[in-house]
Amino acid sequence: MTYTMIVRFLAEDRGEDLIEYGLLAAFVATVATATVIADPLGLTAAVVNAYKRCVDALNKS
Repeated sequence: MTYTMIVRFLAEDRGEDLIEYGLLAAFVATVATATVIADPLGLTAAVVNAYKRCVDALNKS
């Protein structure tokens, strides 16, 4: 009885899709985090400059 349950468990493939989606989500999260940290487009400087312009405009008014 136990042997057949183990064989059936090992032959089961319904959970593979969930694992694949989890691995894909982990990969996308890793690439997104690396992109944000590396900042290849200079987005940090653009956001800081935009914030400074807003502050300057509010201080002048």
